[in-house]
Amino acid sequence: MHEFRFDPCRLPPEAETLRREVRAFLAEALTDIPAVTRAQTWSGYDPAFSRKLGEMGWIGMTWPKKYGGHERTALERYVVLEEMLAAGAPVGAHWIGDRQISDKYTHALCNDRLNNGADVAMNA
Repeated sequence: MHEFRFDPCRLPPEAETLRREVRAFLAEALTDIPAVTRAQTWSGYDPAFSRKLGEMGWIGMTWPKKYGGHERTALERYVVLEEMLAAGAPVGAHWIGDRQISDKYTHALCNDRLNNGADVAMNA
């Protein structure tokens, strides 16, 4: 069996700045969400919270801008989601789809195979 070893490292200053921004956002945005709800974060859903995330540009972070994304790095997306999950934010409606389904949508969009949305709907 192989042993995995990961040496400790520091995130770049930009990532730490983003982490502080996310934490400040969460401190304000989660005040009305009870702890018991936050404990179910992976499956929790709150349309108003998701709307706020979208306004911050934290949904579709790594998608191309021409398809509604923000062209942020995978590390930036990781920092945002790590903080969201640690705080118990209700991200169940989009965090998995943003990571897994987005490639299907982007692939279909980039190859102009939408056929009025039929290809994307069939591949979702």
